[in-house]
Amino acid sequence: MLQSILLRFLPRASIFLPGRPKNYSLPRATELFQRQKHLLVAFSIAVLPYGCQTLNNSSSGHDMAETATVIDVARAFLDDGRPDKALFELRSVIDQNPKNPMIHSITGLSQLALKNPRKAVQSLEMAWKLDPIAQHALNLSSAYIETKQYDRAQKMILTGIAVKETPPYKNKERFYHNLGVIAELKGSRNAAEKAYLRALEENPVFYISRVKVASMMEEKHKLEAAKMHWELARTSCSGCFEPVAHLAVYYHNKGDSAKAVKLIEDYSRIEGLNPAESKKAASLKTVLANSPSKLAELPNNDSTH
Repeated sequence: MLQSILLRFLPRASIFLPGRPKNYSLPRATELFQRQKHLLVAFSIAVLPYGCQTLNNSSSGHDMAETATVIDVARAFLDDGRPDKALFELRSVIDQNPKNPMIHSITGLSQLALKNPRKAVQSLEMAWKLDPIAQHALNLSSAYIETKQYDRAQKMILTGIAVKETPPYKNKERFYHNLGVIAELKGSRNAAEKAYLRALEENPVFYISRVKVASMMEEKHKLEAAKMHWELARTSCSGCFEPVAHLAVYYHNKGDSAKAVKLIEDYSRIEGLNPAESKKAASLKTVLANSPSKLAELPNNDSTH
């Protein structure tokens, strides 16, 4: 019942972007998350190596610099949630640079964001073929997950984890998170939980794995454990509404409606908060202020979407 109530206030949408809201703590231009069927798949956007080493060696210095600029602009568009603009920018350089893995990588991630996973697979397979580094393995695993090629995704993840590179890939939690997604899609909740917890061992502030563990604790009715994980998720992303909503419901159902309302009020005062999140916070505050002790007794109403 708790989940059905919270779904009135929590997003079911397609793309979850770092930097939106501004308080989101994970680095911009380094990762995106795609939400599909309430599952979050991790992938990475690389920074173009210094000196344009990935560009076509036959290009002139001017062409290389121009291509590098186009790639930077496309990456910025993708990071800003405009994958269509990223693809438009890359059209001007892809034919002249067919062996540039960065172009194929950003093209694939843009297609993934636009819900064209099969096209994404084609581009990301090429990026991996041209440059078999860990982040390309991660991105390809995400595309395989989106096309329901779970065994291929798992194999690519294990390959990516084993990649030896200098400097070492620093975001291995994303591999373990994707292993959790695969396990969940295959119906193995216990294996999924172990994978998400393994991701959190790698990076305790990895928001999407923390949210998954918190939700699983709620499903098991381990409410105190869930509360701990929601609090940690809130610390990882102060501008994200989901942890606040779950914590507010927790306190409300414990009989501490004043603390629940204060939690939402404190959240609503965050500078630069996404307007859509502010609206959802205001809606939940109204429900809490006018509800009996158990929020789960309220009738379902989609008016707050």
